[in-house]
Amino acid sequence: MKPTQDRTEAEQPAATLPPVKPMPPMPSQAVLVPVATTTAGDILLPASTSKPIPITDDDYTKIPPVATQLVRAVNQPSPTMRSDSVPAAVPASLVAEAERPKVWVATHKAPADPDPRLILLREPDSLRAASFRVMRHRLAERGDPRVIAVSSAGPRDGKTTVAANLALALSEFGRAKVLLLEANFRAPQIAVLFGFLPPECFSVQLARHRDRPLDPWSIVEAFSSSLHVLAVKPGETNRPLLDAPAFAISLEMLRRVGYDYMIVDTPPVLGSADVNLIEDYVDAVVLTARAGRTKGRELRAAVEQLTPRKLFGVTLLDA
Repeated sequence: MKPTQDRTEAEQPAATLPPVKPMPPMPSQAVLVPVATTTAGDILLPASTSKPIPITDDDYTKIPPVATQLVRAVNQPSPTMRSDSVPAAVPASLVAEAERPKVWVATHKAPADPDPRLILLREPDSLRAASFRVMRHRLAERGDPRVIAVSSAGPRDGKTTVAANLALALSEFGRAKVLLLEANFRAPQIAVLFGFLPPECFSVQLARHRDRPLDPWSIVEAFSSSLHVLAVKPGETNRPLLDAPAFAISLEMLRRVGYDYMIVDTPPVLGSADVNLIEDYVDAVVLTARAGRTKGRELRAAVEQLTPRKLFGVTLLDA
């Protein structure tokens, strides 16, 4: 069924993002590094070379005038929905009887000068962009996981860059409907990276859907109709801990919307159990590392902390 326009929705108000501390420059190349503990092999990824674009009131502080749509899912079963993939936290009666969730979509067009970390937008014909397409094919060859978590041993190892560009590669030319979901509540970067303020913070929606799982979702359509984004609002001080039952329910409801792929940008593995909670509800985990920054013992500890059958590979971003 085609999306239906709702003309009564008000235009998204302008809002100002808080000052953002620039990330260090990403490395210029990517290399493939064998990791003995990853049975699925390694995945080659590119890296970015530039700092984030400074946020200004003109381009990064508000969602442009939006066409708000109520997206109703088609009647066919979701291609990502399997009977054996229902988390234990979701009541069987809820899964059996629930309608497809409704999604409110705010359209966000690509800025004229996107963040350099969005490699597939900035330099679509480059070798670095091609590397993400290679990753897309390698994942397809290894069982084609539909819900993929991207993490790292520690912070600032490029996991958000990898998650965003993997989502762009999967959704490229409308080949698949992709949801990029931000589960890093302590250090969110997705909204800054894409240049918008979410109409509603994902952490707020997560808490609400625990009690009311059939409530509509508020999602941003980023750059094309094939890519949807659920981001955390930056700058908010009271960050909730990841609620595993709420995350399980929300992820299953979002599966039922009908996305072909869901990419989850997670916190680092070490220092919390968040990624261990998340991996219970995803099909695969991809780790990122940076040469000259990520220590071998930290990477080994992160690999050992994860479930081996879920870990699809470790990527090294070459300094």
